[in-house]
Amino acid sequence: MSYRTFIAATLGGLVLIGSASAAEAQSRNQVRIDQHGYANEIAGAQHGHRQSLRASQYGSGHLISSMQDGARNGVTVSQAGRNHIAIADQLGRANSAVIGQEGRNNAAAAIQTGSRNISGVAQIGANHTATTSQSGNNNAVGVIQVGRGQNADVRQSGSGNVSLVIQGGY
Repeated sequence: MSYRTFIAATLGGLVLIGSASAAEAQSRNQVRIDQHGYANEIAGAQHGHRQSLRASQYGSGHLISSMQDGARNGVTVSQAGRNHIAIADQLGRANSAVIGQEGRNNAAAAIQTGSRNISGVAQIGANHTATTSQSGNNNAVGVIQVGRGQNADVRQSGSGNVSLVIQGGY
């Protein structure tokens, strides 16, 4: 590449960067992905500002799907083993969802609409399913499942609800 071509390409890139809208420059959305293994997938969309998605996958055959719309929502997902599915959808402000799965064939979904809702799901073992759905403000839910084949479906609406589910067995 000649010096002139380099300068022209650099200036062209700076013009493109400088032409981004103020909204895009201030969105500050973050995505951090760490994958080890094979056949792992992540899909997502972020609209609004200061959304955060952190995803870690170790092993094979995992899927993470996340949609965030609003402001300051956060999702953290960690999956280890084989064939886990995690879905986290957030609409609103300052919602937080954490999903951790270890073993094989576990599935978790956290759906949040409103503001300042907290959802945490931990599944260790095999063939667990957990769904948390929060609509409203200032709700908190925790699900812990160990062993094999546990199922939890927690739905919260309104404000100030707190739920905790702990299950284990084979």
